[in-house]
Amino acid sequence: MFNLMKRSTIQDAFLKQIGNLEIFQQLLETLPDVAFFMKDAQGRFILQNRCSLEYSGLNSEQEVVGKTDHDLFPKDRADLYVQSDRAVLESGQPILNLIEPAPESSNRLIVGNKFPLRNRRGKIIGIIGIHRIIDGMRDTPDWYGRIKRVVDYLHEHYRESIQLSDLTRRSGISQTHLERRFTKLIGYTPIEYLLRIRIAAAKELLEKTDRTISDIALEVGFFDHSHFTKTFRRIIACTPSHYRTHHTSKLR
Repeated sequence: MFNLMKRSTIQDAFLKQIGNLEIFQQLLETLPDVAFFMKDAQGRFILQNRCSLEYSGLNSEQEVVGKTDHDLFPKDRADLYVQSDRAVLESGQPILNLIEPAPESSNRLIVGNKFPLRNRRGKIIGIIGIHRIIDGMRDTPDWYGRIKRVVDYLHEHYRESIQLSDLTRRSGISQTHLERRFTKLIGYTPIEYLLRIRIAAAKELLEKTDRTISDIALEVGFFDHSHFTKTFRRIIACTPSHYRTHHTSKLR
């Protein structure tokens, strides 16, 4: 854990390296209802605005300094954010109009831009970015809306038996295009995303209830106990029983 003094030291030391603040002035002028963040090359947050803090579930900037995406968000979301961060850091090129799942565990999507951040000598020392919720955006391409409908359907009906053919009918695009565009947008195939929704729901039940693992498997949409355990272990890296032992709330 970073204490307040260490967080302040990290922030001050990093900010002193920045050669030109003009890019921040330009960026901040565009921020109504938009989340802003700055990270160093290690993925540690240096700055966040109020909107971004709300996504992080924190109340003040000092609480976020030194923390990473994996400290703040579900692992699957954090993995996606880190992946795009690394692409910016390694290429030195911005990523524009990037579509990703929202930080919280919901079916909302965000669209944003990430830029490399350089010091006075031109060395890349981090990234800065902005993003906003995609709902209601008039400039969103039509196929984003179709993918959003599929995402909504998966979150609402994940307990049910869902086939890829069901999703193609709802999206109105071919199976090949659905899988390619969904994977580009979300980071997973539609079926893999469905499995991760189910596992997220199972984790909550394991933590907060004393229901049997078989019962939980059925509740979240798995009709085979073995498939549930195998999928849980692949995604979470442990069995449901092990996860419950180490993450359970105090049950009555």
